[in-house]
Amino acid sequence: MNQSYDRLAQHLDSTAPLCTALSSYRIIEVSGVDTEKFLQGQLSCDLRQLAEVGHIPGSHCNIKGHMISLFRLFYLDARKVWLRVHESIAQSAFDNLKKYSIFSKVTLRFADELSGIAVDAANSRKLCIGFEVKEDHKSLYVKEDSVIAVYDAALYEVWAQDNILLTCLEAGKLKGTPESHWDLANIERGLVDLRAETQEHFIPQMTNLQAVDGVSFNKGCYTGQEIVTRLQHRGILKKAMYRFSASGVEAVAPGSELLNSEGASVGEVVLAASTDSETQLLAVVQQAQIDAGETLRLPSGTELSFKGLPYELDPMLFEKKR
Repeated sequence: MNQSYDRLAQHLDSTAPLCTALSSYRIIEVSGVDTEKFLQGQLSCDLRQLAEVGHIPGSHCNIKGHMISLFRLFYLDARKVWLRVHESIAQSAFDNLKKYSIFSKVTLRFADELSGIAVDAANSRKLCIGFEVKEDHKSLYVKEDSVIAVYDAALYEVWAQDNILLTCLEAGKLKGTPESHWDLANIERGLVDLRAETQEHFIPQMTNLQAVDGVSFNKGCYTGQEIVTRLQHRGILKKAMYRFSASGVEAVAPGSELLNSEGASVGEVVLAASTDSETQLLAVVQQAQIDAGETLRLPSGTELSFKGLPYELDPMLFEKKR
């Protein structure tokens, strides 16, 4: 369990209960003797640490280093890894991985027999007897073909056979909440999600993946690695992802522009969600605008307030290294 997230969980902006069906996501199962080797050669994260930490984010980039897919990886065993991906990019994510798998002893399939749910601590204890999170600081619990991923003391993600979750719902043990609650939980933790509207728009560092173990700079080669690593060691990062809020409820789609006081487009929304009284969002923004303390706006004219992140960005990312 990430301790910085655990501390953040005590001071979250939202107090809304969380019990959200992850119906907008699918699981790609990668299995076989070459599972780790294959994924290590394709994704930005380090598969060697997955067995220890249980779950991490990882991106699949094109040759220019821009993210074509973004996953949350769950480690079941040495020969099986689940990749959770948003449905809007699921098929293209699958196809892009599949075309690189022909020389590896792996099988890829959509595990559509699984269903996912995101819950808070109280609801996690109601899911199923014998599959409860314990006070042992593990980040992933695996039981047969089911997993509970622990993000912090207030956020859990569960994937299981349909009948397990349906049994809980039918028994009245769980009361559902809107999917916006899941989006809000990710926004508060600075966790990026990729949608069809933002495919191939960002390199991993623009969405802070390096701050949450989603990028490794010493793991060796993978698709797009040359560009990603060159930026880390030689370049200067001109854009990064930050968190903002706006008073009032407003529908904001991924890919929407952020404007500065002069009306120039200086950022792009990655993820947005609303509570009863405000809208929160993650957006990739020009670092120069952040450094200048510029007040940013949505296209509607609504002003945004700058919010903190639960992790720190390396200031060296924003300095020329040669």
